[in-house]
Amino acid sequence: MKKFMILCLLFSLCACSATETANQETDAPAACDASSECTDDNETETAEFTEISMEDALDYFRQGKSGVLFFGFTSCPWCKQARPILKKVSAETGVPVYYIKVRDEDGNLTYSDEQREELSQYIGDYMSVNKDQDNKLWLYVPLVINVKDGKAVDGHEGTLKGHNAEKEKLTAKQKKKLKKIYKRVLTE
Repeated sequence: MKKFMILCLLFSLCACSATETANQETDAPAACDASSECTDDNETETAEFTEISMEDALDYFRQGKSGVLFFGFTSCPWCKQARPILKKVSAETGVPVYYIKVRDEDGNLTYSDEQREELSQYIGDYMSVNKDQDNKLWLYVPLVINVKDGKAVDGHEGTLKGHNAEKEKLTAKQKKKLKKIYKRVLTE
């Protein structure tokens, strides 16, 4: 009887690990809507970027500054997977990244509708339309924008098309592809 129970336990453990692998084939969104509460039970620390406010980020455009802006939030599953890759590219290229947290720890937005609308005037080409919000441009994260002299010259929203960070981790091949994208954005 003990052997039978052990075999059943081993079989169920094997079945669970096979289920996780099967979830990697999905066609889901590649970004987290900053207005929704995407969460992941595996909290990780924010990569070591210089944190600035949304108002400071807007000043990059208003005042003709240059720098790389990374919009995200701590519990966003896509951001959690993108951060280490972006941090590595930042270290390799020597390009500093400025982090704008778009949600606080309670899940509240850290910016106003007016700030989002102003931001969309500067980076609208890198924002997506939210069909649930009267087709307005919306801030989906992670969003990395390279700003030169107050103008967005390159950017990338989300991780990769079809990647659902709520269900799967980036594969080594996907990480390499995202790293290449971030390198392009940072060095544009």
